[in-house]
Parts: sequence; structure tokens; C-alpha cells
Amino acid sequence: MTLRPLLAAARKAVAVCVVAIAMVAAGLLTAVPAHADDTLTVDTTTVAARYQYHFLNAVAQLAAGRRDTARVMLARCRDIMPDAAETYFYLAKCYSSESDDSMRVAMIEKAAALQPDNVTYKEALLPIRLDNNDVAAAASLAEDIVRASPDRTDMLQLLLSIYQYQKDNERSLQTLDRIAVQEGDNERITMAKLQIYNAMGDERRARKALDALVANHPLDLDYRIMRGNWYLGLGKKREALADYRAVLKEEPENENAMLSIMDYYRAEGLDSLADNERERLLISPKTSQETKIFLLKTYIRASEQATTDSTQVLQLFRRILQQPQPDTSIKEILLAYMQQKNMPRDTMKTVLVSILDDSPENVQARTTLILMANENKDYAEMIRLAKPALQYNPDEWAFSYLLATAYYMDGQEKECINVLEKAADNVDEDKDKQLAVQIYGLLGDALHSVGRNADSYKAYDNCLRIDGTQNPVLNNYAYYLSEDGGDLDRAASMSLKTIKAEPNNSTYLDTYAWILYLQGRYEEARIYIDMAVKNFNPDENNTTITDHQKSIYLKLGEPLPGKTEGKE
Repeated sequence: MTLRPLLAAARKAVAVCVVAIAMVAAGLLTAVPAHADDTLTVDTTTVAARYQYHFLNAVAQLAAGRRDTARVMLARCRDIMPDAAETYFYLAKCYSSESDDSMRVAMIEKAAALQPDNVTYKEALLPIRLDNNDVAAAASLAEDIVRASPDRTDMLQLLLSIYQYQKDNERSLQTLDRIAVQEGDNERITMAKLQIYNAMGDERRARKALDALVANHPLDLDYRIMRGNWYLGLGKKREALADYRAVLKEEPENENAMLSIMDYYRAEGLDSLADNERERLLISPKTSQETKIFLLKTYIRASEQATTDSTQVLQLFRRILQQPQPDTSIKEILLAYMQQKNMPRDTMKTVLVSILDDSPENVQARTTLILMANENKDYAEMIRLAKPALQYNPDEWAFSYLLATAYYMDGQEKECINVLEKAADNVDEDKDKQLAVQIYGLLGDALHSVGRNADSYKAYDNCLRIDGTQNPVLNNYAYYLSEDGGDLDRAASMSLKTIKAEPNNSTYLDTYAWILYLQGRYEEARIYIDMAVKNFNPDENNTTITDHQKSIYLKLGEPLPGKTEGKE
């Protein structure tokens, strides 16, 4: 243990009532002026009255944040009544903001010396003593405070920390007893005592404390399990097993007792019995989901190390999932295990469907199923899965994009546009930048496909405003501009960016070649169309590229590469 937590506890305990001290010191209840510049009208003919006048004005100045003025007035108070402890206490406050803490400390120490029984001054001294590593003095101060106020459990806790830091076991135990008087005996106090007894090697007192806890709380079976665990830690297996079995006799599905007895069997090398207890825990409806998840993950890790056949793991999952489940956590662990083992996608799909049936708002399960459908080009299934997501997850605009993609690929451009326009109005471009880019890019394609060219270009502009490096959008925008008789120079500029980024992309090379052709730059167009032909995938439909090549070579009056002049 370090002094840092002791120091934090001491500072938390210091609760100084500034106004009350001022009232007591001055003998008044309503003497502080409403404004810092007001002057108190009190009789100043006596020493006490003069002191009262300057002290109350000093307190008012300090409350107004005028530390320097307050310091001057308090200095006058000190001259008038050198033995008034509160003057030094308030002077300490005037020095509290300075980097050199020595004056503040000196003032608090002076106040405490003048009034040694003042609890507030003692509390102010506590963090100073701990700062200086004077733990014994800090303990003495805390003891004084507790003697004055025995119910100060905050100070008792601080004392306990100090005695534990000093490794003073007997005083720690005495302090725990004092805390118990105020709070009542409880598990936390007993456990603290047990730690001390164990550190002392005092098995007798440890056993006595546990026995008392069990006897005083006969209906709380956790205390009996605690005693059993303590026995097990000492190697007293027979006594530990007796406590566990006694609990399970009263409550056969007590989670903590089953966990403890499982650990007991495992320690004894009785793995089959331990496995039986684990399965009982996993199947029992009384076992918390948190415990089930922990046990399952532990079992899976162990099975990996032992190269256990995955069918055994799957069988365990199957037995667990035959019981009603409060949520989808177990199924999600099963899915993760299947993914780890690279099991067939159809098998994983069955689990995903089950998760989605139980939890229609599950974003990850729904998204994975939609992407599986997309891989299979099953756009009707994508639509079936994505449409409900707009109700279950209205703020997940990625589902709108996936639904729109399915509509677009299925030839339902108008439905695609309706979904995307709503998404574009709502998606947060700062938070979901990439999603916004995808939405605007697809919206541009869909709008152009239905002849809304001007709106299409606006969508492309919005996409490139967010991210000007989107090559598919740059390519499509450039190509459509050239085809629609738009600004060819701008189209060429956008297209050139794509082939600089991906110099072997046949689609981008073809677009640039065609724009050059439309600009009348035929020789340059030939260079890029030949590169496009060289890089295209022969398994794909490349009719557009070959048609462009024919047009360019025809304009040049030259035969196509590999063809005899005058023949196709």
C-alpha cells in the first residue's frame, strides 16, 4: 500500500465550515457585509470590537476572492489579537493558491497549536502530515478526531488504511471492530479481518470469525460457501466439501456452491465430476448469464489447447440451447466458435437466422445475413432482410444503403432512389463519412439510370465534396458527362485521377480513352484504349471496351491490332 490513497482519503474527510468558524470567532451571525466594499458599522472602542471589525471584513474580502486584501486585514487582526487561532486558519486560505505551500502549512500549524482541541484544525493538518510522510502523526490526529466523534467512520476508514500501511495488524483489527460498532458486522469487515488473520497465520481467530458470520446469518448460504472456500485454501478439503454439500442440500442449484465444488473436483483431478458440475451450471436456468458465458469461454479455450473434437463442443452448445435463453449471448458465442473453426456458411447462417428471430434488432446478425445474400446475388433476400431493419434500427443508415443496393441490383431504381434520398437527408456526414460517400455515389448512379442527369451530378458532387478520391464515382461522373455532352475538360480531369490511382484498371483506362476520343485526341486515345484491352478480364463482358477500340482505330484509319487492313 502507498500513501496516495491515504492522502486522498484525508483530503476527502476535511470538510471545513468556513462561515461557521467566522461566526464563532466574531461572535456574530449577520456581520458579513453584502458587498466587499461595504464598511461594517460596529463599536471599535475595545480590542475585541476592533478585532471583530477587521476579521469580519477580511472574511468578506476572502469570500469575494480578494485574497491580498483579506491577507492585509487578517494581518491587522493578528496584530490586535496574536493568539486568535482563526486568524491563522484564514491566513492559510489566503496562501492556498501560491506555489510555495510553506506559508499555508505554517498558518494551519499555528492555528492548531493555539487551539489543540479544534477538530477542524486537526482535519486540516491530516493531509499535511501525510504529505510529509509523517504517518504516525497523521494517525494520532485521526484518533483524536474519532475520540471526539466516535461515529466518524470516514476517519475510522482512514485509520484502518494507515494501520494497514504500517502493517500494524492488532490496531487494524481494533479499528475494524470500531467500524463494526458503527456499521454493523458485515462480509466486508469479516473479509478484511480474515486477510489480517491469514497474514498473521492466526487460523484460530479466522475460523472463529467465519463461524460467527455463518451462525449470525443462517439464511445467507454465501457465508457458508465463503467458509468452504477458506477451508479449501488451507487444504482442508473434507471440511470444504462438507460446507459445499450442505449448501447444495438446501439449494441444489446454488450457483456459487456449484462453482466452488467444481473447482474442488478439478483440484482433486476428478475432471469428469467437474465437467458434470459445469454442464449442470450451463443448463440450469438459475445460473446467471454472466457465469454461463465465462464457463463457456473457459471451456472453449481449454478445448482448443486439448485439441478437443469440435463435435463435442457443438453437442454441448446444443444441450445448452435446448433450454430457454434470456438473450442471444450463447448463440453469439456459438457463432464465433463456428467462424473460428471455418465451418460451412450454411451452418453459420442457421445460427444467424436463429439470433435474428430472437433479437430482430441485432445489427450484426442482420448485416451478416444481408452480406451473405449479396455474395449469392440473392437480391430479393437482401430486400427481405433489409426492409425490416428500417423499423427495428431506424438510426442505422447503413441498412438503407444495403437495401438501396439490393433495389438497384434488382433493377428497381425508383425504390432505390426513394430510400437513398431519405438516407442522404439524415446521415451525419461528420460521424459516418464513408457511409455518406457510398450513399451519394449510389444515388448518383441510380438517378442517372432513370434519366435525372442534373440530379445525378449533384449527388456525385456531394460525394466528391466529402471525399474527392472516390475513383468509382470519378469514373462514372466523367463517363456520363462525356456521354451527355457535358464539360469534356472536367470529365478528362476526373478520369485522369482514376488512372493515376489505378493504372491497370481497364474500366478507368477505357473511360479516359473515350473522353480523349470525344475531344479529338485520337492518338492519345489509342494508347489508353490499347492499355484497357490489354488489362481487361477476358471472362467478363468487355463489349463496350472493344467497341470503343473499333471506333478509335476507325477514326485513325488504321486496322485493329492483330487484324489485316481492310478486314474485321
